Amino acid sequence: MSARGRKPDPTVDHRIRQAATRLVLTHGFDFTMDDVAEEAGVGRASVFRRYPTKRDMLLQTLAGFMDTHVAVPDTGSLEGDLRVVVTDTLALWHQPGVARTARQIYGEAGRDPAVAEIIRTGMRTRMERSWVVYERAVERGELPPDADLWLLTDLFTGLVTYRGLLDLPLPEPEEIVQVLLRGFTPA
Repeated sequence: MSARGRKPDPTVDHRIRQAATRLVLTHGFDFTMDDVAEEAGVGRASVFRRYPTKRDMLLQTLAGFMDTHVAVPDTGSLEGDLRVVVTDTLALWHQPGVARTARQIYGEAGRDPAVAEIIRTGMRTRMERSWVVYERAVERGELPPDADLWLLTDLFTGLVTYRGLLDLPLPEPEEIVQVLLRGFTPA
């Protein structure tokens, strides 16, 4: 037992992290630590014991977003795998609040080097996890062994991020896949 006679609730950390995640997705950065406590069903002191500042909480929440598992398809072809990745990524951008939250996060990255570093390393780590798609494509002869995988990855990620941040229409998945594989030349 603790000094006050009660056992600490082992779910509090998780509930606070989940509450912060929900609030970021629904309200962007426009919430208070009291909002987190209410959403988590805990006292204000429980939140502040874990996160001395809202910035500390936001940094950990952003790191959690960047560490989210990304499914790696295996359809048997690079084209099929890219179609799944592109479709899933575009679907994410169409979820309520995602584009608005991304705008806030990228804006904050311009002001806060810690946020920029979380995005930079998180995105690179996520992308490397999905490279098994490209490695299989190289083994099948669909990509040359010296293919610039960062360029291929950044072409897609950059397009989606650019259009998503500026609220421009996103192309259909099939169009993106064809351009990634063949550029603008006739098939």
